[in-house]
Amino acid sequence: MKAEEVKLPVPWGYIAAKIYGPPMEKKALLVHGILDNAGTFNRLIGYLPRGYQYVSIDLPGHGLSSHFPPGKPLHFFDYMYSIFLVLEALKWKTCVYIAHSFGAHIGTYFSIVYPNRLEKIVTFDGFNPFFMDDPVSDIKKMYDLESYSKESTRLYSKDEALFAMQFLRMEVLTMEAAEALFQRAVTKIDNLYKYNRDTRLRYFMKPFILEEQHREIYSKYCTKTLIITIEHSHRISSKIIEVIDKDLLTLVIVKGNHDVHNNSPETVAPYVCKFLDDNLRSKL
Repeated sequence: MKAEEVKLPVPWGYIAAKIYGPPMEKKALLVHGILDNAGTFNRLIGYLPRGYQYVSIDLPGHGLSSHFPPGKPLHFFDYMYSIFLVLEALKWKTCVYIAHSFGAHIGTYFSIVYPNRLEKIVTFDGFNPFFMDDPVSDIKKMYDLESYSKESTRLYSKDEALFAMQFLRMEVLTMEAAEALFQRAVTKIDNLYKYNRDTRLRYFMKPFILEEQHREIYSKYCTKTLIITIEHSHRISSKIIEVIDKDLLTLVIVKGNHDVHNNSPETVAPYVCKFLDDNLRSKL
């Protein structure tokens, strides 16, 4: 499927996106994980049903999208709100939401805060955000901008950048998966490359919410969701799952690592296709 590159306006600039196919009644928004970009779904798109228009975005500060305004920390709920702005820019009242890791975290929260916007959710190795264990320490680290947000002037060769995308991350990517990210991850300067990502992303964002508060919020969860995860994943909390209506959730465990949707899209695609063909929607 060929993609059209677009820039969706937001108050601080634009969110870059790839639109696959003409406008259709069925719509799906694809949202990547932290430090990745819309390219993470390049290989999966080819396996998904043709009855949808798919839009794959670069979150703010990732890929080709504008960064959030400088001089302040990045906040979890600002990223969640960016999904609202994307839907408004697309003029989509509702859609299916397909996301990986951090993209899944912000999407599940979005569905609670805006319960009439997402028809279904598909998550790849991510569901609820991580909790704050020590709020005072976490807040202090977040506002210590000098320690993690300085811009780097270093440039890299293509081989160095691809090596980092493959191996210098939480879990390994195949070469094909790394190449899917490469084009949007960097900007070419002469014969070298500079990373596009916001340096503030070195600090992993969590909402300022404790476990019990998460449980209270997720008790309001009402969106039919396919959770695709890997064995022994630590990105899904049983303490959160237990407060959600079990009829809403379908859990599938597959072989692979955190980036199985990009490394082996053929592994997860059958489950996604079956879920998208199911006519059941959210309990709105």
